Amino acid sequence: MAYEQTRDFIQVTANNGKTNFSYIFEGNEEERLLKSKVYKSKMKYYSKEANEEFEEWNKNGYGIYFLPNGGGYKNDNITEFRAYFIDMDIKDEIEYAFVAAGFTGSPNELQEKVKSKFYSLNKTEKLNYKQIFRCRVSELKQRGIPPSAIVETKNGFHVYYLLNKDTQRHQFETLEGLLIYIYNGDMAVKNTARLLRVPDTLHLKDSNDPFTIKLEEWNRSVRYDAEDLIIRLRKVVEKVHVQTDTLLCVNSRKAPTYNTKLLSKKKGLPSRVGIDYSSMNIGNIPIISKGFEGIPELKKRLGLDNQDDLCYIDRDDIRQFLKKQNLKHLLGIDSDRLYCIFHNSSNPTSGNIYSYDDKWFYKCHSSRCGVHYNIVQIIERITRLPIHKAFDYLKELYNIAEVKTEWQLDQERLIEFNIEFLERFKYDIDLQENYPYLTKFLKTKGTLGLLIQIHEIARRKLPQLSKMRNMDSSNAIVFAPMRKVIEELLSENSDLHSINKANTKVVIMIFMYLLNCVGVDQLPDEMQRRIEQYQKESRKNSNLHYNNIARYYEIVSMDTERLILAEEMSQLFYQNHLTISNFNREQLISLCGVEEGNRVFPDRSEEEIPGLNQSISQEIKRIVNELIQVKGWTYDNEIIEHIDISDFNMKQRYKDSFKYIPKKKSDELDSLAVLDNDVGFQKWRYGFLAKKLSVNVPAIISNQEYRRARVNKLLRKQFDIPIHIKGFVYHQEISEQGKQLEDKASHILRLKQHDLSLSNAQIASLVGCSRQYVSNVLKCRD
Repeated sequence: MAYEQTRDFIQVTANNGKTNFSYIFEGNEEERLLKSKVYKSKMKYYSKEANEEFEEWNKNGYGIYFLPNGGGYKNDNITEFRAYFIDMDIKDEIEYAFVAAGFTGSPNELQEKVKSKFYSLNKTEKLNYKQIFRCRVSELKQRGIPPSAIVETKNGFHVYYLLNKDTQRHQFETLEGLLIYIYNGDMAVKNTARLLRVPDTLHLKDSNDPFTIKLEEWNRSVRYDAEDLIIRLRKVVEKVHVQTDTLLCVNSRKAPTYNTKLLSKKKGLPSRVGIDYSSMNIGNIPIISKGFEGIPELKKRLGLDNQDDLCYIDRDDIRQFLKKQNLKHLLGIDSDRLYCIFHNSSNPTSGNIYSYDDKWFYKCHSSRCGVHYNIVQIIERITRLPIHKAFDYLKELYNIAEVKTEWQLDQERLIEFNIEFLERFKYDIDLQENYPYLTKFLKTKGTLGLLIQIHEIARRKLPQLSKMRNMDSSNAIVFAPMRKVIEELLSENSDLHSINKANTKVVIMIFMYLLNCVGVDQLPDEMQRRIEQYQKESRKNSNLHYNNIARYYEIVSMDTERLILAEEMSQLFYQNHLTISNFNREQLISLCGVEEGNRVFPDRSEEEIPGLNQSISQEIKRIVNELIQVKGWTYDNEIIEHIDISDFNMKQRYKDSFKYIPKKKSDELDSLAVLDNDVGFQKWRYGFLAKKLSVNVPAIISNQEYRRARVNKLLRKQFDIPIHIKGFVYHQEISEQGKQLEDKASHILRLKQHDLSLSNAQIASLVGCSRQYVSNVLKCRD
């Protein structure tokens, strides 16, 4: 009968009847140190074969244990909370008796007295203690909470309460804390991964006096809902507090340090157990928990009822002021150390209020909680207010007024209107038709979002800017390093290519007058001091995140005149075949002149173009002119093949590119021999020259009035372009006959774009050409 009950108990408590049994050596202390390893069996059912295995381990001095909860073997890994349990031990009763009698010694002295008393007990006295434990279980059973199982151990009892499957970790921990208090249980036996003894096996810590673990009571049908059980246990605690003839809740040292209540279910979220700060009788916490209603009373306690208003422009300044307020004074707590007020703590020193660098913080040293809060977060938790209302609560408590200057309000409206206008480019068809080239640029992936993000950062910086002098006459300036701006939009894990591409887009925005680039010498003195700080950081840190720190961007009004100018510059950008990837200062100067280059790159106004780049530009210009004058057209591969820069050591430049590869030593690279037919060198040379070509060709085409076009039948016929040449070519103006044909082709494309329902035959009759010609033009377009 005992075997059948034990098997049923293990099968119901364990995972579908299977569990890992653990074997722990239980000899004297010296032997336990030598045999400290915990052995685990494979997953198995409780069976007669398992019992035989247990007997063998018992003979070797090992105790048999199992894990009621599932999901892993460590506390953090447990996900299935099948039962909560309590260990009532005679040593806990002896300790309580000494403390109740007025013992005032150290914890170590108390433990020695407990051990001495325990080892002096005879069997009758131990049975008397066990009878007290049975009476406690019986009293709780009479209050309508019977246990699911009772297992008798050598020095007490393990009491189990089975739980429903949907039990959560915080519910388990709350139940353990309540049950320890009710039963005066062992404070150590409350972790989720606790191993407990298997019935019908031996307790062998005293090998001369072994004890058989017994399953004294088993009720498999008794199972509880965690939330309901918490409420019922709390009612038991409340009733017991007003009774004198009870054995429950005798040890106030084990009482939970605060009350908990059931929070209501909101928006489909599961109900959970939270802290009822209104009943936490600690300092000013009950008053703070009232929220805004308790502010008048709290002001009187803190002596703030007659304090003058404090005016701040910058919200960060308010935060700094609040962080400097004494938390002990605010909470009404005299001690630096206390039970943590944010979880059901059993450690009287887990909570710590401390000051560091004139700022106050609250820290919990428990691994289960570990919170590290400032004043705003503390108020947010105690009042249960959203973070913005918690901030307003503290402003009202300390009589803080947040004011804004006229310049700040004006700039906020400007930025707000700009953002609303930019958002319209996503859906406003009329706006897109009025500014087609600008729309094309802004619809490039990530461009519109980047410009809006810059506006948002400028809005956040307005309070800091409003405190600076000489800002009333200018617009908001984004003075964070542009790389930080870009990383906020992308992500911390964005690669360098993505960041550089976004940075180039910002430069193009300046070129298109969507932003203004401000020189350092034009900034207020306070902002220039910030620049010096950034530069110091950049010297200490070689990270690429600190590049480009001396560039500052002014937010401009998106008025009609500026948009017209932005559309003209966008048209110039696309009609000259400029690209985002190759846009730089050198290209801009060659195309638009030095003055325009200095406008877009004011921080590089005194920088000269390197001699190498100038010589390559002249060589590319010479080759393009010669090839087009000879045959009327050319293309990229042909230009690259003809480039001759013998004065420049290409092989050394190729070797230098390897110096940035980790684990490559410079002396090894210097001795590296590069051959002319080296495949890697040929690929690098082609890529290097292709990049230089893409930078210089737009200016050459514009200055020499050449054209860039995709190869089609018209161009092949006009310039005798071979059939294997595909893609784009650069060519002279075509003849009058060719222009007429091109005009026809343009007419065909315009008709098709205007009305997609037109057939090729209808277009041919309108233009005056054959259907085959219409078909060829449309194919070339595709």
